[in-house]
Amino acid sequence: MSSKFTFNDHSDLRGRHSLFSPSQSAWLRYDDEKVAEKVRNQYRTTLGTEIHDFAASQIELGHRYSSIRELTKDIETYMYCKYMYLSNDLIVGEYAKKLISHLNTLPKEVFIAVKTYINDGVGFKMTVEQALVYSEHIFGHADTICFRNDVLHIHDLKTGANPAHMEQLKTYAALFCLEYGIKPRDINIELRLYQWDGVVTCNPELDELVEIMDKIITSEKIAQKVEKEI
Repeated sequence: MSSKFTFNDHSDLRGRHSLFSPSQSAWLRYDDEKVAEKVRNQYRTTLGTEIHDFAASQIELGHRYSSIRELTKDIETYMYCKYMYLSNDLIVGEYAKKLISHLNTLPKEVFIAVKTYINDGVGFKMTVEQALVYSEHIFGHADTICFRNDVLHIHDLKTGANPAHMEQLKTYAALFCLEYGIKPRDINIELRLYQWDGVVTCNPELDELVEIMDKIITSEKIAQKVEKEI
């Protein structure tokens, strides 16, 4: 009778996911260039999160930027302090070095968008990461928002390579109106997406917002009904 097979110990990988995981096997059909692109872009999502957090902190501090060089240097310092200065973990330190080095792979247009986003957020004296809540089932966090003199501004920063959609910001506007009992026709609304290919501005149509608000209300009623049944 054979003895029990002994597997290699990989306890250090528990809870982690590989870049090329069997559970997400679409990469098996990638060509060589797409495999290389996936490796190059593996830090893009994390970098986006860090840049978002950094931008929020600068808006709260009221710190405007006049140059891309100053901005990128401050982002590097922010990430260095967060990952390396405050941690004695060598693994975290190595990860931080790679993460910071990959800042240089982002297009210049991304940093132009970030600079404009921060400066506009400071200029409008906007509130960052504000929760907009209709119910426990339906809520979200606007990147930056302000409501002053019957004008609602909602701005969103996108650092990804794919074009963003304005529907997300329209939903934030609908949630704002529902939460605070404000009729869209009684205010002016300006929505802005800051992304690598420029700033996109939208003044949503009244019918669009009313339709989204109706969908939110209907969805909540369905959610409550199902909750009672289960």
